[in-house]
Parts: sequence; C-alpha cells; structure tokens
Amino acid sequence: MRNWLKKLGSFNADGRPLGIGLAAAMNKQRELAAREVEDYLRTAPAPTRDRSSV
Repeated sequence: MRNWLKKLGSFNADGRPLGIGLAAAMNKQRELAAREVEDYLRTAPAPTRDRSSV
C-alpha cells in the first residue's frame, strides 16, 4: 500500500494525502483527458496552407 501512495502522489491543498479511491479516480481522469486530446489530434484533418502568398 505504501507504493500506491508514492505512485499516485495526489495531495490536498493542505498537504495531506488523498484517499486511495479519490487519487485513483483523479489519475484516471487525467489519463482520459490526455487520451481524448491525442485521439482528436490523430483524427482531425491537417490544416492546409495557402501557398499563393509565398
């Protein structure tokens, strides 16, 4: 269990460690947000450049 706290590393504003459930939920939410951005960038069409102004 000591390793879980080191791995998750989430703390309240006053420095107390969060509960395992809340820390795990926050970590999962961070990963999900990053995955959604990565998926969007993979599927979004690349912007086109206007070559006439060169």
